[in-house]
Amino acid sequence: MFIYEEYKIISAAPIARVREYLLELGAVEITKQKYEYNGLEIELTAYDDDKYPDLGIPRHTITVDGDPTLAEDFLTAFRLRFLSVGG
Repeated sequence: MFIYEEYKIISAAPIARVREYLLELGAVEITKQKYEYNGLEIELTAYDDDKYPDLGIPRHTITVDGDPTLAEDFLTAFRLRFLSVGG
């Protein structure tokens, strides 16, 4: 029996770009906040204030639920896609 875990990251990438990325991958949009991709459930959750304190940068959590190896692979690819150094 597999035990599935939740994996989360906090992202400042514009949420619209994250949604576009998920659709480019072939994820199925369940709602604007929930997607299914490669056996994973991916949820986008905005913080109440939706900004990093004192910086004004948008923020949200991306939660990936499913097989740990697939979740880690997805998050690694996500980080590489949205990694930005110096703007």
